[in-house]
Amino acid sequence: MYTIYEDYTYITVRSIVFKVMSIILLFILVKRPEDYLIYAAITVFSAVGSNLLNFIHVRSFVHVKLTTKTNWKHHLKPVLVIFASAVAVTIYVASDTTILGLLKSDYAVGIYSTSVKIYQVAQNLLSALLTVTIPRLAFLWGQKRIDEYNQVLSKVISSLGILVLPAAVGLIMLSREVVLIIASEKYLPSVNSLCIIAWAIIFSIFSWIFSDCVLIPAKRENLVLRNTIVTAVENIVLNFILIPFMSYDGTSLSTVVAEFTVMVMNGYSCWDIIKPVILKKDTLKNLLDSIIGCIGIVIVCLLCNLGFSSLILKTISSVILSVIMYGAILVLLGNKNAYSLLDRAKMIWKSRQ
Repeated sequence: MYTIYEDYTYITVRSIVFKVMSIILLFILVKRPEDYLIYAAITVFSAVGSNLLNFIHVRSFVHVKLTTKTNWKHHLKPVLVIFASAVAVTIYVASDTTILGLLKSDYAVGIYSTSVKIYQVAQNLLSALLTVTIPRLAFLWGQKRIDEYNQVLSKVISSLGILVLPAAVGLIMLSREVVLIIASEKYLPSVNSLCIIAWAIIFSIFSWIFSDCVLIPAKRENLVLRNTIVTAVENIVLNFILIPFMSYDGTSLSTVVAEFTVMVMNGYSCWDIIKPVILKKDTLKNLLDSIIGCIGIVIVCLLCNLGFSSLILKTISSVILSVIMYGAILVLLGNKNAYSLLDRAKMIWKSRQ
C-alpha cells in the first residue's frame, strides 16, 4: 500500500527507528551465548514489529475490512505464479547453506554465512533504489504510456549501472577489511568467498530490473517463474558439483553462476521491450564510464592499502577517496547522471542556506 502511494518517507523513518531500537536492545540484553532466545525475539521485533504501525497508519489511505466480493479468477493465477517464483527463489537461496552443511561442516556454513550476510547488506541497499520505481513503471505500462515508461526504465538502468559496478568492485577490494570489522580474524577464510559472491550483486540487481520492472508489469510472470525454476535447479546441481572440491568458495561460485543465468534469461524474455533502452548510446556510455571509474577505485584502494596500517583508517580513507575518485572520473567523462547528482546536491545545499 505504501509503495503504491509512494509514501516512502513514513516507511523509511519507521524502519530506521525500529532498527536503531533493535541495535540498542542487542547491546543491552544480549551478553552471552545463552541469550539466543532474546536475540531471536529482538530480530522478530526488528523485522515485524513496525508492521503493527503500518496497519494503524494505513487507515489514512484506505479503510481495511474483510470482504467476500473478490474476483478470484482475475487475481488468483498471477498471484500464485508470483508466489511460486518467490518460493523457488527461497528454495535455491536456502539450498546453498543446507547442501554446504550436508557435504562439509558447520564450520564451512559459518564461514559462508559471514560472506553472504555482507553481500546481502550491499545487495539490499542497492535494491532499495529499485523498489521505489516499480509502481511508477507498472502504472506507465498499464496506461500504455510506452515513451514515458522507456524514459523511466532508462533512468533506472543508468542510475543503478553507475552504482552497482563500483559497489561490487569496492566490496572486493575491501573484502578483508570488511570481514575483520564486521566479524573477526576467525572469519578471514570468508574473504575469498566474499570476493567471489560480490559479483552476484551486479547480476542480481539487473535480474530484478528485468523481472520486477519489465516482465511482471508486462504480465509475463509465467516467464519469471520458468526462469527462476531453471536457475534453482542449476544452483542446486552446481552446489553438489562444486562444494566437494571448493567448499564454501564453491557455494559462492554457484550463486554467481545462478544469478548470471537468471539475469540472462530474464533479459532475453523481455528483450523486445528493453532493446530500445539497452542499446541507447547513453546507456552504453554509462557502462563504459562506470568501468573506467572502477579502475580508479582499484588504484585508490591499492594505494590506501600501502599507505595506511590502521584497519579503520585504511577502510574509511579507501571508501571516501574511492567515492571522490569515481565521481571525479564520471564528471571528467561528461556522465549525465553524475552531473544530475551534482545539480541535486547544489539545490539541496542552496535550500539549506
